Amino acid sequence: MAQKVADLRWNEVRYINCYALFMGYLLMAVRGLGFLVITWSTVVLLGGFVSNLEKKDFWSLTIITLVLTPRVSADVGLKGKLRYIGYSILGLTHAIVATLNPNGTKDTWPRRLLAAVVLLCHLLVGPIVVCPLAALYMCGPLFSAGISAWRLIEHDYVVPKKEEHTHLQPALIVLYSLAMLQGFLFCYRFYSSFAREDLVNDVAEEYKMNNIKEAVEEYLRETVNKCEKDPAFFKETNLATYAVGMIKSESSESFLSGAKILDALLEHAPTVTAEERTLTAELISLVASSSHVLEKLLQALDSTSPYGETIRVVAANIVTHLASRIPLMQFPQGIQRIGSLIDISQQQFEDDWRNDYKKLMENGFVILRKLAADEDNCRTISNAQGLLSKVLAPVSSDLLHLIDHEAWSTTIAAASLQVMCRLVAAPGETGARLRRQISSDKEAIHGMERILRCCGCSEHVRILTIQILTHLAMGMDEESVRVNKESRENFIKMLPSIFTDEAKDCSIRKLAGEALLKLSQSENNAAIILKANDHVVRDLSKILLLGAAPKSTNRIMAAKTLKHLYVHYKENDEYLRALKETMEDVMPKILREILPPVVLNGNDTLAENRTYGQSSPLQSPTDIEAQVRAPQDDGRSNNNSTCQQNDDKKLHAALLSLAMAIFDKLITQDHNLAQLVDKISPGDSPTSFANKLNEIVRTKSQPMASCLSMMRNASKMVISMMKHSDSYLKEHFLMIFIQSLSDACKAMSCIESSMILYSANRGPVKPHKTLTSLLKEAQELVGSKEPKER
Repeated sequence: MAQKVADLRWNEVRYINCYALFMGYLLMAVRGLGFLVITWSTVVLLGGFVSNLEKKDFWSLTIITLVLTPRVSADVGLKGKLRYIGYSILGLTHAIVATLNPNGTKDTWPRRLLAAVVLLCHLLVGPIVVCPLAALYMCGPLFSAGISAWRLIEHDYVVPKKEEHTHLQPALIVLYSLAMLQGFLFCYRFYSSFAREDLVNDVAEEYKMNNIKEAVEEYLRETVNKCEKDPAFFKETNLATYAVGMIKSESSESFLSGAKILDALLEHAPTVTAEERTLTAELISLVASSSHVLEKLLQALDSTSPYGETIRVVAANIVTHLASRIPLMQFPQGIQRIGSLIDISQQQFEDDWRNDYKKLMENGFVILRKLAADEDNCRTISNAQGLLSKVLAPVSSDLLHLIDHEAWSTTIAAASLQVMCRLVAAPGETGARLRRQISSDKEAIHGMERILRCCGCSEHVRILTIQILTHLAMGMDEESVRVNKESRENFIKMLPSIFTDEAKDCSIRKLAGEALLKLSQSENNAAIILKANDHVVRDLSKILLLGAAPKSTNRIMAAKTLKHLYVHYKENDEYLRALKETMEDVMPKILREILPPVVLNGNDTLAENRTYGQSSPLQSPTDIEAQVRAPQDDGRSNNNSTCQQNDDKKLHAALLSLAMAIFDKLITQDHNLAQLVDKISPGDSPTSFANKLNEIVRTKSQPMASCLSMMRNASKMVISMMKHSDSYLKEHFLMIFIQSLSDACKAMSCIESSMILYSANRGPVKPHKTLTSLLKEAQELVGSKEPKER
């Protein structure tokens, strides 16, 4: 198995961990040299040359050996263990008193005097014995280096006369040199320890932890101590794992320290580059993967938590970042604890912690919003007693208008709406239940209606309100529709006025148009929209007409909405007559924008045999000129041009879809095709009109949904002409149309298959005609015509 590699992407690993590794290696070198010096002095010198040593060297070697022995033989963690020596002295005092003076003040004065004398003697042991030993341990290498430096400077070794003792002098030089080197490394390590404060400052500055710098200092201390025991530890830890370990601790102080570190890491984690986003994701995954940590953090959110308000705020900040990864089903009490964050208590009015409570409430709504992205969590929220009413409270109480759009009330109202927006969009039975619960709160519905009517409410708040009411209007069951019929109709009636009001914000109008488009796809809603006011159709047609609206998106939504109204409205009244008249007036104008010019020969048939480089019938001279200039444009202009072309295709697809719906009704009511074509496309004969539709089928072969839609609708219009009056469509045209449609089926088969699968993955597929089915229908119509002609 591959060895773990240090993750140098973390600042503390680069700074603190690598420093701890360096200090661990230095300590190993100091201890190793000390062991070598003791071995050399005892085995080589004192063992082999003891009788030939001068007194100075003998005593120097003896002192060096004695002062280095405690450091070499002591455990690496001795320094940490000596930290508690004061408590041991206190324990010794109580032991002596309890032994010699068991009855306390009832003992005789000689026993009490004896206890005092014994205690004094033991206390003298500290400065007489323990302190020198501690000094030897702490400063032994310095004493050793000092003695060695003196002997190397004096250099008054006596050279033995015997030949076998000629190596005494070099042996002494080696010993003193080793001791000097150890002393140098000891001093260098001591000097390097002054870098700790700067390292802590650097890491604290990087993570914005200046207010909890002592936690970073403790992390450095612990990392250095463990690297002294095992240098490989430097790659096993970082501030995140350290904080998680602290949170798992049973100590409240450790829990608070770890939570503060984790809060700072999550709060200030940069997400600009891909690497930074990866690190942040790994950090969140590390914490979210520990159920024990999540349980303790959720427990700390409770207003009755034993950890106190300080840790409650910190825990709320952390859970805010982790909320999307929390499965509430695994934490039965979790939702109640989260709900307590948005609960208003009497204590808030009595304590001077209002800012903390504001922050807690904001975090509570953010947590609920992230949790609501999961269906199981939505189910838990729905089942939690009283929680939904707390979520709706800022809206149902009309907080925005009672406090006159004050900043914090706007923030809380927006947060409440964001949670509601997630809840009403929940899928399945859970979403249906939540929509019933929210729609049954009349005060909340009225509060949202007031937001839509108020010009002082922010754009963001109104957008959220429209999204919620749209989901409620579309997702209500029959019972909910009956209960909330009035409020539902009021909302639907508001949408046309918002969408067609040019004075309103573009984003509000766009969202209202999207809602209007969705809701217009049923007979009941179509009736409500059409009767919202006397000028709904006129205003939508105004947006629809070319040049009336700079945004093609609005024109697309207007076209689709008018199509739905035209198809679904069934009542035979003045609204229907006005709608038909307007559509018949609009159709020639939109077809003039969509239908391409077609070059015809003398027989009213398509002129073929275009050579390479000739213009397509869809291209005007301006298009040809732009095509020639295109290579000279820079990439940015080409991209803008491509986007504009895509938008135009989507617009033309929507307009042609509307035209097809109008044409389909008109052709069934008017059997004189020539008059009908002249009415909807003045100046065109049925043949030329059909040729233009065929040109759309032939040329719109780009693999795009908008092009596919145009091909379908153009084909449907031609097939309708074939069904009701095919005398105008000659056999030559029909063969060309069949060939064009066949080529379109081949070119668009991939995109059409993908769209069918996309729809199937999101629910039952609505029956609709594909290009292939239209081709078969056209072929059958042509086949049924041939025997009659023969």
